[in-house]
Amino acid sequence: MNKTYKLLVGTLLLLGLNGVSLAQNANAANPFTQFYNNNCVPEAKKAGLTQAEASQICNCTVQTLRKKYSTEAFASLYTQYTSGNTTARRTLTRYGETCSQEVLDDIMWDN
Repeated sequence: MNKTYKLLVGTLLLLGLNGVSLAQNANAANPFTQFYNNNCVPEAKKAGLTQAEASQICNCTVQTLRKKYSTEAFASLYTQYTSGNTTARRTLTRYGETCSQEVLDDIMWDN
């Protein structure tokens, strides 16, 4: 009985951990998440913004993009962007600039 119980608990834990791993992998494959983690935040920080400012701007940018594009449409745009397509880069930059202006205005006027 004790071995059966241990086997059952071990199996449940293993399945639970696999579920978490699969969810993380699915989230990592999401083009919005990839853009946020691999491009938006690093580029904003490289431009001199703090982590908090970069996160705020990129959250706004991704939320705006999610309203405009389906996951499939954004995946296509993101692929073009990562391939160096200037039109795709300009498109994503415009969304980022709009959010940057909003967030930085809020920061400046709140102080």
